[in-house]
Order: sequence, then structure tokens, then C-alpha cells
Amino acid sequence: MYVRLGLANPKEGMAEDALNYFRDVAIPVYDQVSGLLGAAACINNEGQLMAWTTWANNEAKEAAMAEFQQNLAGLAELLNEPPTILEGPMVAGQQYIMVPKDGEEPFFARFVMGGGTQEGKTYDDIADFMTNTVYTAYENVEGIYATGACKVDENSGFSFNFWTSHDAAHAASEVISSVVSDAVASLIKEAPKELTGECNVWKNYVDFPVGKI
Repeated sequence: MYVRLGLANPKEGMAEDALNYFRDVAIPVYDQVSGLLGAAACINNEGQLMAWTTWANNEAKEAAMAEFQQNLAGLAELLNEPPTILEGPMVAGQQYIMVPKDGEEPFFARFVMGGGTQEGKTYDDIADFMTNTVYTAYENVEGIYATGACKVDENSGFSFNFWTSHDAAHAASEVISSVVSDAVASLIKEAPKELTGECNVWKNYVDFPVGKI
């Protein structure tokens, strides 16, 4: 799978307008493309529009660039500047609760932006850590939907985890803090940046069954 994440700063007073645009205009545009597995957006804890799309592969994403440009053009008047785009293949992931393509329940999204790897380490080492340590630790945690890690380049990437609610994520804070501390100690240069938000705008085009992604 391949994930494209966009982070944009709406103009003052236009955050909800930007989110509504994604729901009412952008997602219907994406309905026309193939290879798209899901699309979602929320306003994150820094007041940004945080939108992401999940694809079968990079080739499917590349084939939809015209749709991306169409949606960005429509959003432009609502934003202070063009969005920052991070994207890459999902190199580790796990689904803990099956999410159907026709689901409608809101969820809590937590994206983690890495600050680069320590000398001698690569993002592949982080992916192994995610698979063998982080995702295993989450197996006994209540309320987690899914996790994933995406490789932007050899030494950087971003990860995400989705929860049934903010309270569920908060209840797992000790587990989250523990794995972050382990990563900082042995793999990454500094504590990662967290971007979170309650997501009510989303659409899946396929079922996401329980298991390794």
C-alpha cells in the first residue's frame, strides 16, 4: 500500500470550510479513480487540515494526479499556502479491528512525524522496530483500529495509529510513551512530532480486515 498525507494551514476562520470541501468535493472526485483504498481528513491539534489517501500502490496514486491537482486547485482559496505533502510506501502495518468500506463511525487519528534516524540506522530499521515491538505492544491495547509506517526516504518517514476515540488513545499513553522512548534511545535523533485529530470525514473503498498489512 501507498499513503499520501497532506498538511495545510487554512486561512483564518476557514478550517471547517476546508474540511467540508474535502468531504463534499474532494472525496466525490476521488470516487472516479481506481486503486484508491481510502480517503480521510480532519482538523488536527495545530489547526491544520490533515488529509490522507491510501492507495493499492504508487502507480495507482500516480495515475490519479489529475484528480489531486483538481482538488488542490479548489482548495487553494481556502488555504494560506500550498499544502505540505509527505508520501511513501507502507513498510509496516497492522489492522486490529476490521473496518468495512461502508463504515461511518468517527475515529481518532494520530500521525507521528519522525525527525530522522540516528547514524548507522535507516527507516528500514524503524519499520522492523514497528513490526516487532510497537505493533506487538498494541495487540493488548483496547480501542486501537490500525497502525502503519510509511517510508518517505532512506532516513525518514511517518507513522500513524487510529483509535476508536481520543479517550482510547489517552488510555494507552503509557504504552505509547514507552515505545517512543525506546525508539529515541536506539533509532531516531529526537522525539517525533505528533499530529492528532478527531476524524469524521472519511470513506473507505475496500474492507480492511484484521491482520498484518
